Amino acid sequence: MSHRIPLIILTALFFAGWPAQEALYAAEQETAQGKEHSPVQLPETEEEEFVTIGDTRYPIPEPWIGNRIEAPVLAFESFARIPPANTHEQSEIYVIKEIIEPLVAMCNAAEDEGINLQVRSGYRSERYQKRIFVRMLAEGRTFDDIIRYVAPPGYSQHALGTAVDFYPSNWRFADTMQYQWLLENAARFGFTETYSQYNRLRMPWESWHWNYTGAPDSLVQPDTQLNGNTTY
Repeated sequence: MSHRIPLIILTALFFAGWPAQEALYAAEQETAQGKEHSPVQLPETEEEEFVTIGDTRYPIPEPWIGNRIEAPVLAFESFARIPPANTHEQSEIYVIKEIIEPLVAMCNAAEDEGINLQVRSGYRSERYQKRIFVRMLAEGRTFDDIIRYVAPPGYSQHALGTAVDFYPSNWRFADTMQYQWLLENAARFGFTETYSQYNRLRMPWESWHWNYTGAPDSLVQPDTQLNGNTTY
């Protein structure tokens, strides 16, 4: 599919740091990378998954293997900016339009109770996720070390445009009043803690990471089946 967008719009979005442009081309770039594989290469088994970063192909280990997220290619019209009052340091952060209303309503409800919810991160394309790895690898960190804290490209809910990370986006968030408020109230607004402390996927615990599912409050249940360890 061809995406024709006026040059002036693309230029403005690029310098504003808006990720929507990346989303338009992410799928095409991934397809192009796939064509580089040798035609005589044996097919991968269901147990084998890889991600290519730069010139290196990294095997995907547990618990990520089998949990790749097939994110749609989103047009820039799909996005809306989170109001600066609801972001950390009034950062320019985008999510898909559908979740703006419930997200803002949740932040306002928390504010009415003296709880300040600040979004630290929203939409990130698979291409942008790869750039995070490129930067960290250049700093001398290993792939296995990075995926302890960052989802491999293609495995992050942020590519869906429905997930947000709240500030502070680290283990300290679990000890905050914000986290306790979310545990008690987020389901009313359709948000769930994807990687809870005892999640079924055995992912590392990410108390700061919440995804909009739109599920009725009565259908949202705590995930306490397995003892897990969680990423952004």
